[in-house]
Amino acid sequence: MPKTIIIDKDKCTGCLMCAQVCSLVKTGTFNPAASRIRIVDWEASGITNPLVCQHCAEPVCLPACPEGAISKDPGSGLVRIDPEACVNCSVCRRLCPYAGPVYSSVEQRVVLCDHCGGEPACVGACPTGALEYAEYQPGRPGARLQAMAEIRSTVTRKERPR
Repeated sequence: MPKTIIIDKDKCTGCLMCAQVCSLVKTGTFNPAASRIRIVDWEASGITNPLVCQHCAEPVCLPACPEGAISKDPGSGLVRIDPEACVNCSVCRRLCPYAGPVYSSVEQRVVLCDHCGGEPACVGACPTGALEYAEYQPGRPGARLQAMAEIRSTVTRKERPR
């Protein structure tokens, strides 16, 4: 079974250390806007949660890409974006329910987490142990899809003024 980044939302403090380290490793800058991991602060419910590509078994972004720039590696299970084929239309960003594809302002392109080749820097940098790189096991506390379901059930979104 492929490994993934498992998030324990109860341990996340929103310190941004994971995003800082990710951006440093990927772009050479300390800039969370260039990170492949995003920290979402749901103020109304008091939850701070990292979001990262889930490398879904059946990614909705893959068939949606008008340029065919997204593929899934059958061996590792990782979803990838070919930077040469991607035209930054952001269809993948709009469709992904996990906010996986992100726009890197430093690289000026849409990017995905690639698990740093098997040793995610964000996991090692997390001071509270909120991130773990392990095999996904459904039902396990902190498992990726379970965590997302819990967040969705507790979040009250603020309506934006129109």
